Amino acid sequence: MVNGLIILFGLTMLYLSTTSRLIAHVKIVMIQGILLFLICAMGFSHMPLVAITFLTVETLIVKAILIPLFLNKVVKKTHSNRDTDANIAHFYCLLISSLILFGGFMISVVDIPSLSMINPICFGIALSTIIISLWLITIKHKILSNVIEFITMENGIFLLSLSVAKEMPMLVNIGVLLDVFIAIYILGLFVSEINTELGDMEVTHLSDLKDCDND
Repeated sequence: MVNGLIILFGLTMLYLSTTSRLIAHVKIVMIQGILLFLICAMGFSHMPLVAITFLTVETLIVKAILIPLFLNKVVKKTHSNRDTDANIAHFYCLLISSLILFGGFMISVVDIPSLSMINPICFGIALSTIIISLWLITIKHKILSNVIEFITMENGIFLLSLSVAKEMPMLVNIGVLLDVFIAIYILGLFVSEINTELGDMEVTHLSDLKDCDND
């Protein structure tokens, strides 16, 4: 069951690569948060109650509820509905993302004795998620799209951490959670300010920004 949820998590990246609707991107972030919660709930039920409670707050409350609500608010405020100017057509985005995800599946079936403690399917899907997110960041034009792909990359890193350790230290969990809060808060303010100043959300407009000459 847990492996099925992990595979479903990977498939969300395929949908993310084929749609230009930013609201759909936000929904993918919410779905990934729910899937991470279920993966933690089913695969780490042996953990202490305090750790389970923290993981529940981190995945279900923060990743599945608070962050999507914040992103949805930014989308409505900036009136950025779609990112239609990607450098690659949706079909090729889907094809390349599928190949990356397939590569993750192939990694999961490789038998490496020194990595016997790693959950192979979890490791492969997490690695694919990180690579797909980084690749989408390079081809998307909307700043908000880049923010969302950054969040999916962080979700992939979270999944990767679950694959290499049965129990995550509380300090690591707190560090990850604080990173998410700070990154989303700063990037959200950044997106809002860019939209206010430039009236558009194209990444190419960032090249127009420069320091003012006070001489």
